[in-house]
Amino acid sequence: MSVVSDDQQALHMEERTIADIYKARRERRERILRESVPLFIRNKERILADEKTARCHIDGIRFGLAYSGEWKMPEAFLGGLLRLWENPLFQTECPKCHETAYCTGGGGSPLSGVKNIAMTCGSCGHQFEAHSTKADLKAVSFGNALVAAIQNSNAGLGEMEDECLPIEDVVHMLELEEYNAKQKEA
Repeated sequence: MSVVSDDQQALHMEERTIADIYKARRERRERILRESVPLFIRNKERILADEKTARCHIDGIRFGLAYSGEWKMPEAFLGGLLRLWENPLFQTECPKCHETAYCTGGGGSPLSGVKNIAMTCGSCGHQFEAHSTKADLKAVSFGNALVAAIQNSNAGLGEMEDECLPIEDVVHMLELEEYNAKQKEA
């Protein structure tokens, strides 16, 4: 009798395939989030006015600490993320166009307190890292503030189980609406 049966082998292959699919989906959604910040900022009122769009699940916000691993961030709604970005703690000036850039994740060290925050400009889309958004906050404090802010920003938008649109559909719909509006103007 073999050490691993054909069925066990098939199960392990399926599990690896499923894990690869989820990893690819997470990476795609993180990329979409960062690339779409200007689109979301331009369409903030439109997003907040539609429940299914406002409840779009954003699972690409990550904050990791050296020696501690990645923090378990609550899943944010797109509407909640737009509310989160109203907080100056999660904003900084874009070094390229000097408009407002918004936090889309980050990491740091609990020992040194240094943090690198992934930022995306809401105007030009420039992606960069800010070494600190507020000098008086250490990495752990920033992580705690980010978790609490995400939880608070989701308030009133419904439950995670409520019907919503995936980020891929939201981005496509907003881009189509903007394209059609430009075509009408032309």
